Amino acid sequence: MDKETLETIVKNVIKNMKNASSATQWDDYVPIISEKDTHYVYLAEQFNDPSNYNKLCHMLITASEYETFVLMINSPGGMLDSAFMIVDAIRFSKAKVNCRLTGTVASAATIVVMACEDIIVSPNLAFMVHNYSSGIQGKGHEMRARQIFIDNQLAKAFESYYLGFLTEDEIKDVIEGKDLWMGDEEVMQRWKNKKKFSKSSQEGVS
Repeated sequence: MDKETLETIVKNVIKNMKNASSATQWDDYVPIISEKDTHYVYLAEQFNDPSNYNKLCHMLITASEYETFVLMINSPGGMLDSAFMIVDAIRFSKAKVNCRLTGTVASAATIVVMACEDIIVSPNLAFMVHNYSSGIQGKGHEMRARQIFIDNQLAKAFESYYLGFLTEDEIKDVIEGKDLWMGDEEVMQRWKNKKKFSKSSQEGVS
């Protein structure tokens, strides 16, 4: 076997391995497709167990400033713990993190959106912010104590994540149980307001 034939065989093997790896990635609960320094992350299911987001969070935390993540979000929401885990990883990341919103982006998924640097929205977007829902089991006093704790913690979290995107009165309405629905144009306008608010807040601190 000559050198040229051997090199061709090696190239074909490497190509087939890459194709096989890419095909396997699409089977993941959170597919992550990397092209050089850009990583496309598909959050297109309900947010469930935090362990499903270990790989994404590890990649975010260990990424360099030269990398970019694009979160493709089309999700009804789900577990807040998973959303908070992703948000924390985004905040610790040196990489640039943007998101593309399409279909329905609701509940916990909107919290992840708030942590991104910039967004692109589809014309048919349905975006919804609301308070959490859950079932608590246990003894009466235990359920009351946990409920009070969760209510207080989430009230602080909502103010931290949505301030600038929602008004203070809207945040209070959401905490009290109101659902806020909005389309693509309203989301983009509110996002511009949020960026202005963040910029003025930073200037005020400096």
